[in-house]
Amino acid sequence: MRNHAGTWALSVFTVLFFCFILSSLFMGCGSTTGSEKNDIVLQINNSKISLAEFNELIKAESYADPEMDLTTDTRDQFINYLVRKELLIQEAAKLKLDSKAEFVQTIERYWEATLIRNLLDLKCAELKKEILITDGEIYAYYLKNKAHFIQSLEAEKEGIKCVLESKELEIKLEKWIKSLRDCADVNVNKALLSGK
Repeated sequence: MRNHAGTWALSVFTVLFFCFILSSLFMGCGSTTGSEKNDIVLQINNSKISLAEFNELIKAESYADPEMDLTTDTRDQFINYLVRKELLIQEAAKLKLDSKAEFVQTIERYWEATLIRNLLDLKCAELKKEILITDGEIYAYYLKNKAHFIQSLEAEKEGIKCVLESKELEIKLEKWIKSLRDCADVNVNKALLSGK
């Protein structure tokens, strides 16, 4: 269980991390040197976007929406989107909404969920390398569940293999998580939780 100092430190880190991502990803660093001043394509108050940053942003947007055609109209719409978004962010910051407990908790939950997802993706990729499903296991599963299959074993083989790999991966992942818990110092004060 996290103590108050740990929670505060994580909250501060999370907010700073989020602000850093926003400022560097969407608006650049806000300062320009002599060679960069001519490279600014968009400025909203003190926030500036260089041509290189703008190209990266619109490229990322086109990856997110493969049907997006990069035309003059879509570029102008994207610029309007960036301006509107930055104005709203600046207004929220002016009202200090980014330091409210609810905002910090939301960012903390997002940060934790993303971190856990990335860890599990990494561990799953590692554990998949250890899994080998044999033809015998596939055949045994097919016989045991034959009533659920319409096609022959050969036609169902790849699907069965995927099911068996998923089950094996889930078992290995649970064992790994249990080993983390076994090695950790975990204490639950049930008396305090029950109010006794």
